[in-house]
Amino acid sequence: MLNFNNKKINQLIANFITYMTDPKHDNGKQKINVDQDLQIHHIDSLASKSNLNIVISSYILTPVQQEQAKKIIKQYHEANESFTWCTITEDNQQLDRDFYQQQGLEHFETAQVMLLDLNNFNMTNDLAENITFQTINSPEDVKKVKNVIHNAFDLALIDLAKYQSLFEINQDEKISYFTILTQDNQPATTGNLYLESELAIVDDIATHQNFQKQGFAKAMLIHLLNYAKTKGYQTVGLIATPDGFPLYKKLGFVEQEVYINVYTMNY
Repeated sequence: MLNFNNKKINQLIANFITYMTDPKHDNGKQKINVDQDLQIHHIDSLASKSNLNIVISSYILTPVQQEQAKKIIKQYHEANESFTWCTITEDNQQLDRDFYQQQGLEHFETAQVMLLDLNNFNMTNDLAENITFQTINSPEDVKKVKNVIHNAFDLALIDLAKYQSLFEINQDEKISYFTILTQDNQPATTGNLYLESELAIVDDIATHQNFQKQGFAKAMLIHLLNYAKTKGYQTVGLIATPDGFPLYKKLGFVEQEVYINVYTMNY
């Protein structure tokens, strides 16, 4: 739907859209509506077990786009349900910010695409024996992941229902390397590495509040980046939120001119 004239970035954004909500869409209960002409991708979870209602779009500037956007937003006002709108653009001018605010949404954060060249990455972990990485291998492991992520994040961009579906898909087709860092067998930090054709994509880096400020997010990232190396990848990408941006920079990720502005209501 969105084209940034870069295969790696296009695949990263397509991955973001596909896997930010339940990829199985609760067996059809989660509704997907895509308008290619207006560049609006709407995921409606009102009738599903998913918690995330969201639109991904380019700038919403034309009268036709704005009229459609008003219709979408209105239904969540009427239902008093939480709702998120993400614009993905090649600049950070936030040209439609006033429009969203007029519709009752508030600017939540600005994220940015970042890429890392693995040829320039040579870090390794040196961790205590009580710290281990465990692959997600069971529904019980999925529950641990959901608990950490729910504890660590606001849910404006998180669909907790997606993790069971990701686990199930991974049983048939290895789409990602999903792992959890534990300390004394207690779940501390989650990490997911999607194995796409053009690049590997980091997602779901979250640390439980009880384990923060111990360097576990950095350890998880180093672990995932080295895993990507073993799989022959040259490039790793991610979408960096403001909290994670400094760490990603230290590890060698380079910001790209693609921005995700997030607007929310009823959270």
